[in-house]
Amino acid sequence: MIRSTLHRRRFIANSVAAASLSAVASAADNDTPDICIYGGTASGVMAAVTAAKQGRSVVLIEPSRWLGGMTGGGLSHVDWGREKAVGGTALSILSKNYDDAQYRQVFRDLVKKYRIRVIYEHRVSAVEKDGASIRSITLDHAPPDALGCPVAAATKANAMTIAAQVFIDCSYEGDLMARGGVSYTWGRESRDEYGESLAGVRPNLAVYAIDPYVTPGDAKSGLLPFIQDMQAQPEGSADRLTMGYGFRWKFSKDADRIPIDPPEHYDPKQWELYRRGFKTKAGIDVGRRMKGKLGFFEEAGGRIHSLGAGNLARALLAPTNYGSNAAYPDGDYATRARIWKADQEFMRGMTHFLRTDDCVPDKFKQTALEFGFQRGIFDDTHGWPHQLYVREARRMKSDYVLTQKDLEGSTDPADSIGLASYGVDDWPYATYVHEGKVALYGGEFSMLYLDEKHEGIYKIPYRAITPKQSECTNLLVPVCVSASHIAMTSIRMEPVWMILGESAGVAAAMAVAENLPVQQVPYAVMKEKLLALKQKLERPV
Repeated sequence: MIRSTLHRRRFIANSVAAASLSAVASAADNDTPDICIYGGTASGVMAAVTAAKQGRSVVLIEPSRWLGGMTGGGLSHVDWGREKAVGGTALSILSKNYDDAQYRQVFRDLVKKYRIRVIYEHRVSAVEKDGASIRSITLDHAPPDALGCPVAAATKANAMTIAAQVFIDCSYEGDLMARGGVSYTWGRESRDEYGESLAGVRPNLAVYAIDPYVTPGDAKSGLLPFIQDMQAQPEGSADRLTMGYGFRWKFSKDADRIPIDPPEHYDPKQWELYRRGFKTKAGIDVGRRMKGKLGFFEEAGGRIHSLGAGNLARALLAPTNYGSNAAYPDGDYATRARIWKADQEFMRGMTHFLRTDDCVPDKFKQTALEFGFQRGIFDDTHGWPHQLYVREARRMKSDYVLTQKDLEGSTDPADSIGLASYGVDDWPYATYVHEGKVALYGGEFSMLYLDEKHEGIYKIPYRAITPKQSECTNLLVPVCVSASHIAMTSIRMEPVWMILGESAGVAAAMAVAENLPVQQVPYAVMKEKLLALKQKLERPV
């Protein structure tokens, strides 16, 4: 393992140079590979490498300048669930326990080793189909800004066209899938839709005795900043909200830490919600009670700056503006750029508030003063992570929808392409007014395993990553898989998406070789190839 800051800085320098060269070279001409993969997440890299190993020509498209998504974008610790459920290349990579810079280097080395052409700084704008088959996709050139945030408008529209026999959408958002005319959804289904007891609107995670109005007691005066204007719906009903996003920051107290600068136009009034929380001792920093395998437990208290994961706080005092990302999953690029930038500004403003406001308790003020960003991890974006933690966005709706029943072990699909094992893990959806107080909407689960017999391990069938054949015959979707919201709260882990990406690479190569719709790839042959890659397909007895 490479530990030194010097090596990490070399990684970053090489990454920036490679990304810039690739973006310029790739924009010069169009491409006709066997397989086109959209999204250079860890899943996308696995898909690309695996297809290349099968002898196929591959192009990998990544809208940012970096490979790996959250694996290398802040989530350097591994959310295994059950490590025994992880196989294939995912296990060999993630078991190294690298830091973010090292994971990014691993992915760069892999695409270089297998001669995979990577097109950086381009995003899909249109999909051309012939019947139910994608013929080509059009890409806009849209380099992210200096802090890694996507931009609202492209610098060059229709910059490239990529034609391929098979496409794989490995993006967190499912943008290729959506533009390809494939059915999808987002938000929470009702309890009744799939018969899931945990589905739909859930009870509040927490209620704080804080007056939510600009003029205390006067609802007509409007809501304080960071409180959403919404009404709670009946428990078990469906909605279009999405669990909180945020970033996984890498903080440091070292003398050479990168400063967290205040916002250009800091307004103290914007932080009145937190000011009242501290003044009234409303417990905004108290850990919430979460339901886990052994019953209820207290999660770590609310905090903004900490070493390690950098964003693990289901409380009002958290580096996440809960409810701000509801428009993200199905939003256009301008909407997403606004949400992404607002999350960055939230951290910047919160840090300055904690450092300077008279109401802040000394322990929080001192911590905010001591912390900056760790050097050697995200130096090329001035310490800011280049990947927003999109825990859940769109979800495909295919012939097989993974649901709570799969997590409970009551299903046993015969076309397994990998296993998942993380517990049900939900985060708050909004900060809103409840009976004249401030509440966090939903998000009560954390590592709730539903199948004790199989230790929470369940199968993901091939049908869950293939669209309906009537909608698209040459697309695979390993990240925005066909699943209910409750199932996705468990599936949504990097090891699982890497497993599914590798399996998708095998299936895509087979579809090209046999000139078959992806839905008709023979599973028996695929299974042999997956087992040869040491994928785990069966639950433990």
